[in-house]
Amino acid sequence: MSNILLTGGSGLLGTELQKLMKFDAPSEKEFNILDIPSGYKPDMIVHAAAYTDVGKAQNGEQGKCYNVNVNGTRNMLEAFPHIPFIYISTEYAHNPQTIYGVTKRAAEKLVEEHEAPCLVLRTLFKPNPFPFEKAFTDQYTQGDYVDIIAGLIVNEINHWDLRDDLRYVGTGRKTMYQLAKQTNPDVGKCSVDDFKDYPIPKDYE
Repeated sequence: MSNILLTGGSGLLGTELQKLMKFDAPSEKEFNILDIPSGYKPDMIVHAAAYTDVGKAQNGEQGKCYNVNVNGTRNMLEAFPHIPFIYISTEYAHNPQTIYGVTKRAAEKLVEEHEAPCLVLRTLFKPNPFPFEKAFTDQYTQGDYVDIIAGLIVNEINHWDLRDDLRYVGTGRKTMYQLAKQTNPDVGKCSVDDFKDYPIPKDYE
């Protein structure tokens, strides 16, 4: 594809994707998914823009999370009804337990009804190195660090046969603690059960 429109290009993942592949990646000011400007004619869309603050979504910003993740995705699909569409989702959309997860699953359902070919990529990525003092020993993921996941997503883009599909993008099953130890050897251990602020999924399956 010669002209791939990337939303969320200034985010953690979007920044890494642009190191590996050429995109048309306008800033949020230039391209707001809640008020989509005219004039864009992409050959493909990679929709990575999202509201991702799980805690705030759960505690006071439910409407904002829904508006960006669901309405924003709907706007993209309606603005580009005939354009192949790749949606960057979360692996915890399978059994959502938070407002964030629920909105990502709702957006997936919209994408699955898209007129043009669509590909949903469920994934999880962390900054490199792991930035937190502790990591869950009982939370499982296929995810990895953002630079690794970006490379895997680019591979998916380059090899997509334009068939509708839903795929997990990652590097194999592991605990979050095992992932954290790779870049933060001194990281401490904690349990999902210790966290009381909002539900934390233990598994992506």
